[in-house]
Amino acid sequence: MNIPKANPRFPVDFNPLFTDKGYWVYAVVELPKGDRYSVYFAQIYSFDLPTMHDPCFAPPGLIVVPEVTIPNMERAVDDLFGSGKFFPCLTPLDPKRVSDCQTKDWPPVP
Repeated sequence: MNIPKANPRFPVDFNPLFTDKGYWVYAVVELPKGDRYSVYFAQIYSFDLPTMHDPCFAPPGLIVVPEVTIPNMERAVDDLFGSGKFFPCLTPLDPKRVSDCQTKDWPPVP
């Protein structure tokens, strides 16, 4: 039996340096029916709330993981897709915007 899965894609080659930085913004998740969503991964310890300069931090599609690694990001996407609750709350990306998006323009917006 073929179970539908979400497919995380990393348009920019993953750099392990970002594990130290605590975030990874270059990710798009494609669902089985073709909709794509921009997501942002961050490690829980990367939130240094007492020293934040902005009043809040709330990027759409934020996924907090124990450590920013490819396996952790893939596992998080699988779990969130399986729950059926995360992706329906997001707006799918326009396919043209994803294909034309350059690193300097990241993340793409719906």
